[in-house]
Amino acid sequence: MFLHTTGCVIAALILMAAPLLVSATANQAGGSLTAGARGPTEEGAELYRGYCAACHGAGGVGDGPVASALKTRPTNLTRLAATNRGIFPAQRVAMVLEFGVMVAAHGTTDMPTWGATFRAMGDDVLVRQRVAALTRHLQTLQVR
Repeated sequence: MFLHTTGCVIAALILMAAPLLVSATANQAGGSLTAGARGPTEEGAELYRGYCAACHGAGGVGDGPVASALKTRPTNLTRLAATNRGIFPAQRVAMVLEFGVMVAAHGTTDMPTWGATFRAMGDDVLVRQRVAALTRHLQTLQVR
């Protein structure tokens, strides 16, 4: 029990720090995480690395360095289309990214709601741009 609790605390700290580290790294390199500063492909990939990869892994299969400390294994993001009759559920993905997932019967999820985080950094236009860039990036990760 102690290891699980400690692991969850470490995971939470990593999740809170990851966006700050990505932002600091981007600023040191002369860039930023501002939507539209780069092409949508690069922007989505950068946002994914900063906000998602710690749990979902670099390839999106749910094997990030924090995954083992979570109560529930992160979703395999490469199979979203496969589990939706071959159609990538872009609107559903965008909604989950912005507002999170709450299923009353299952309680809360470990996944943060990124819309609130993005909103704290800018206006609703920026939130929509970031969510759209992340959604497009997740679509590129789908297995064929």
